[in-house]
Amino acid sequence: MFARYLPPEYSGAAAQAFLLAGELRARGHHVEFATLSWNGKRREYVVDGFPITALAMRVRARHQEFSVWQSLAVHLWRRRHAVDILHGQGAYYTQSILGPFGRLLGKPTLVKASLSQNDLSSLSHSTIAPVHRRFLRLVDAYVAISADLKAEFAQKGLATERIWHIPNGVDTARFSPVDETERKAAADSLGLPTERPIALFVGVFDERKRIAWLLREWVARRAFGTDVHLVAVGPTSRDSYGAALKSELHALARAHPRLITVRDFSPDIARHYQAASLLLFPSLREGLPNTVLEAMACGLPCLVAQASGSRELVRDGFNGATFAVDDAAELEAALQRVLRESAALGARGRQLAVDQYRIGAIADRYEALYAHLLNERRSGG
Repeated sequence: MFARYLPPEYSGAAAQAFLLAGELRARGHHVEFATLSWNGKRREYVVDGFPITALAMRVRARHQEFSVWQSLAVHLWRRRHAVDILHGQGAYYTQSILGPFGRLLGKPTLVKASLSQNDLSSLSHSTIAPVHRRFLRLVDAYVAISADLKAEFAQKGLATERIWHIPNGVDTARFSPVDETERKAAADSLGLPTERPIALFVGVFDERKRIAWLLREWVARRAFGTDVHLVAVGPTSRDSYGAALKSELHALARAHPRLITVRDFSPDIARHYQAASLLLFPSLREGLPNTVLEAMACGLPCLVAQASGSRELVRDGFNGATFAVDDAAELEAALQRVLRESAALGARGRQLAVDQYRIGAIADRYEALYAHLLNERRSGG
């Protein structure tokens, strides 16, 4: 698997990659990773028992991808007798090089698009569009994690017969519901209010997630007239504004401790879900968000903005409620609906997560895709 970001860099796509890799390993497959070295130097390390090669690159070069591709070519040539399938975590320009490399090495390839209007955006009105498109046309399969991304692959002119709709998965054993007594115990262990409902946000603190908008509105409207405490948990954005945004969020929390709490991301994030009463996720653009899947698996009703990815997981009145992006009035009305029906909404969300998104079922579909690609390659297809 080849990914742009892997630990110690935080990435939702990387979290999905490791979740899938763990399930595949349990079934007897060997998975190893390659990623970019953000200090420029090649190194090898291990995360959760998986070998990772960080590829040397020229970090400050205008076209750093050329050095990445050179390093990846050397790495794949050395591993050519061990590797059977090249799996790109992301369908970006950089990852699309797996198409020509796979053809040269005789290995089947796939790329997974992780974010709507992002992975494939350079295929339109971009100087690299012709190269990106050519590379992708040499890839054997495209994984779309949402209906929006499936349509986007087709709209960009890529072969529809190569598009596989395989959603993200969730560990429904790790992320599971708790009763009210345990919820209060989880909140207490985290230093959060125990006698008030908790609305939880989990995600990178960046502009796309609309976390600053949410906290500002929550403070200005005094929790929308409810007694709900908002908890925001996430890593700092890698964008240039990341540190300033994080500072603003923490300042709001210090100024209004009864209304909001802001925490750095915790590897044991499941405990925060168990302490919560509902998920509040205002993001304006997603692939298929891990946060919503994890909340559903924990039996939380989900309150989400009507954005790509999120709207595929949450149905109004079934497992949560939706609101227009950046519309505080709609958010207030949706919040009231969720609070009235939280138990039923959460139970249906849990069942949906188990039935359609548990990682075992998702791994079944990847195994089927891998088998298809290997058989096609062996038959000369």
